[in-house]
Formats: sequence, C-alpha cells, structure tokens
Amino acid sequence: MTKTDVVVIGAGAAGIGAAITLAEASKNVILLEKGNRYGGAGMFGAQGLFAVNSQQQQASNSSLTLAQAYQEMMTYTHYRSNAPLTKAILSKSANTIDWLADHGLATELVNNTQEVHQDRPRVYHQYIDKFAGFERLMQHFLDHGGILKTETAAKSLKYDGQQVTGVVVEHDGHETLINCQAVIVADGGYIGNPEMVKQYLDIDAKNLFSMGERKATGDGISMLADLGADTKSLGTFENHAASVVSDSDPKWHNDTIFTLTNLPLLWVNAAGKRFVDEGIVYDFALWGNATYQAGGYYYFVIDQHLIDQLKTSALPLTHSFERTFTTLAHQEVTHHVGPFTEIDADLAQAVEKGAAFKGNTLAELSAQLHVSAGQLTATVARYNDLVQRGHDEDFYKAGAFMNYPVQQGPFYAIKARSTSLGTIGGIETNEKLEALKPNAHPIKGAFVAGNNASGMYDTSYPTIEGISCAFAWNSGRIAGESASHLIETGTQNYYEA
Repeated sequence: MTKTDVVVIGAGAAGIGAAITLAEASKNVILLEKGNRYGGAGMFGAQGLFAVNSQQQQASNSSLTLAQAYQEMMTYTHYRSNAPLTKAILSKSANTIDWLADHGLATELVNNTQEVHQDRPRVYHQYIDKFAGFERLMQHFLDHGGILKTETAAKSLKYDGQQVTGVVVEHDGHETLINCQAVIVADGGYIGNPEMVKQYLDIDAKNLFSMGERKATGDGISMLADLGADTKSLGTFENHAASVVSDSDPKWHNDTIFTLTNLPLLWVNAAGKRFVDEGIVYDFALWGNATYQAGGYYYFVIDQHLIDQLKTSALPLTHSFERTFTTLAHQEVTHHVGPFTEIDADLAQAVEKGAAFKGNTLAELSAQLHVSAGQLTATVARYNDLVQRGHDEDFYKAGAFMNYPVQQGPFYAIKARSTSLGTIGGIETNEKLEALKPNAHPIKGAFVAGNNASGMYDTSYPTIEGISCAFAWNSGRIAGESASHLIETGTQNYYEA
C-alpha cells in the first residue's frame, strides 16, 4: 500500500498538465500511465494547440479577442455547452502557451492549417521540437518530486461513501492500493474500446475509422460511472475529415487515393444521391460531420477522362491536407495536385483492397455499390448538367470546383469513411473540472480532464483549430489547481466554500 496526496490517471497532455501543476504546488502526486510511454494523443497525435490573446498573437496584432472566441464557441454549440467551463478554458489558453514554454515545450504561432481558415485570425500554436519538449516537461515533473508509474493501470476507485480515498492499480499482474485524497481522471476517453464505441455511436461502427489513442479504453469513465458520475454526454465523437481504408489490409495506404479523397469532386451517399457541397472538404470538422450525418460513409466518383488527364497533367485544385503538411515543414502551398503517372495501378490496387469499385457503365457501378442504377445515373446526369452550366444550384459549390464532369467509362467509386480522432464526450463537469453526479453535485475528491471531461462541446468538434489539444492542457492545469486547493483546505472546507 502506498500513500500520496493526488493520483493522476493518464499521462497525456491533460494528465501531464495536472501532474506538473500539483508537483509545483509541493503536493505529493503519482502519475499513472498504463502504456510504456507517456505523451498520449497530445504528443503522438497533436502538432500544436489553440490559444487566444497569447503574447505571440499580441505581437502579430491578432484581432481575435477572448470575447470573440467565447462567442464563437458558444454560438457553434448553440449554447448547449457549458458556458463557465468554456470561459475558463479560453481564459487560461494564453497563459498555457507561456507555461508550456517555461517548462520546456515552446510553440510558434503559424498560419491556420486549413484552407478555409486563412482569412481568420491566427490561433494555432505549433509545437517546436515536440518530443524533446515533452521530455523536458516530464523531467520537470520528476525534478519537483513527482512520481511517474508506467505500465501501471488504474483498476478501480476507492470510495468511503463520502469521498474518493484511493486507487487500486495493477502493475505486472499484481494489484496494489494507493491511498489518496483526490484523483484526477485523464486517460483519454474511450475511442480504443470497440464495445463502448459501438454502444454510443450513431452510425454502424464498421464505417468508423479511428485515428485515436488505442489505450483510451474508457477505464476512467467506467470507474467514475461506478461512483454515480453523470455520463449523459458520452456519445460525442471528434469527427475529422474522412478516410479511405481497406478492411482486408488495415495498414494499406496509397498516396494517390489519399490525394483524390481530399478534393471537391462528386460525392454520393449510400442511396446514390449527392448530399453536400463537396467544397466542405476544406474544413475538416465540417467535412467529418457531413460524413457522419450521411451514415458514416460516401463514395467519390470519377471517370476515365479525369483519370487520363491526371496521368499527364496537374489539376488546379488544393489538396485539403497540403496546407497542414506544408505548415509543419515551413513550405509553401502549391495549390495543385498531380500528375499521377501510376494512377491506373493505384486505382486497381484500391479495387483489389476493397476500398474502391469499378464499372464500365454507371449501371455496373451501381450494382457493386448496391444502389439504384436509375438513381445513380440521375445523380450523375444532374451533376454533369450543373458542371456544364458552371453553377451549382443544388448545394452551391464554388464555381472553381465545377470543372470535372463524370461522363466517360469506366467509372470508379471510392468509399470514404467517417473518421474520428477520439471521443470528446465524457463525465459531466464544471469550471473547476470536478466530476459531477446527475444532480450536478460533485463526487468529492474526483476531478476529470481532457477527453474524459464533457461540457466544452455540443454534438461535434468545432471548427476552431487546435481546440481539443488546448482543452486537454488547460483542463488538466485547472483540475490540478482544484485538487491542490482541496489538499490545502481539506475536503470539507473545499466543498463548503
């Protein structure tokens, strides 16, 4: 049996933020990581984070104010999110940029990484020397007396009927008890738990491609639920773009197919109908939402004429992820794609992998897609008519994208699936990141952070770049401050204040 002030479950951005905050406040803290490496999605997935009114933004004369960021977030969620929590996270975001730099992880303010956000104020603070920076953060935690336990999983929370009193952990097949006065649960949500995902997903789980943390299996959420925590918001996913994948070969990737997925070509849903302005491909959150709304997948359709064109020529279109990649590499955006000299082989490979379908006629193609031949033919005919006129009267796609009719067989339909970076609906909380019961009363001694905490979002991820990573760091720091205050004042005084 071990004793400490606070146990932090999960060593991603939220957990590290909480743990350092506690250690710097001279609290005894044990940071648990069930994997063999710390960092989580905040290190292995993210490239930076959002902030408003940072010193870098002030130096660049950014026009975005805290009030404007708050209003944008609340309007996006239709005021169905937690306003005090949103205000707390945004208010702390600028300080967190300085805090990260002071602790060894510097950032730089870069242009927004999505094409449609270029006329908006810059908010994305890109990590500099990311992995070394995380090492410096962890060393700072250890230097201040913190204890990191890797390959150590939290199994259950001890509760005496009044407050959390400890955490049962498992390491190397053996369970032990860590007694504590508070716990911060920050182990990343549940995207790595197929059964939980299936339970809370609104679409068929086979159509969801997860890019989230596999170790995030909902352990912390389940432990808090066992104590009566409010789990009403668990069904919120961080929808992000769409992906072409192979069921038979999950590791398969083809650069040509990836590029074509990221263009505003003709998209049709499961009924063979066009369903959206395909220019939405340039806003990853909205693109992800549209795919999810369509049932979790759609097909983009191309013809032989476009394929022949792409063999030898570049198209004056922007790959929707190009700006993200060039920003990271400090390169210029080219605003063209192709040529793809091996596109025939690339498409044949996609068909072989079950990711694409080919038909010499639209009727043949529709049979493979299990959609009405009449419907698909009518959809393509309508789209070609709109392309000829150069004006999308159906969904108002920009005229610059209305240049690629679908007329000459053979035809290809490539399946793009709903993609999620993680779950962003967790335990209900407040601006102190206390874990709440359905009656809004706190579970004493329990705090949540990162993807284990609900309240920042409504039904989807917003279009503000870097906000989920910012939520992780800032919610972790706030949870750490709250737990520190509980230790200093005592449980009774903390909750009566």
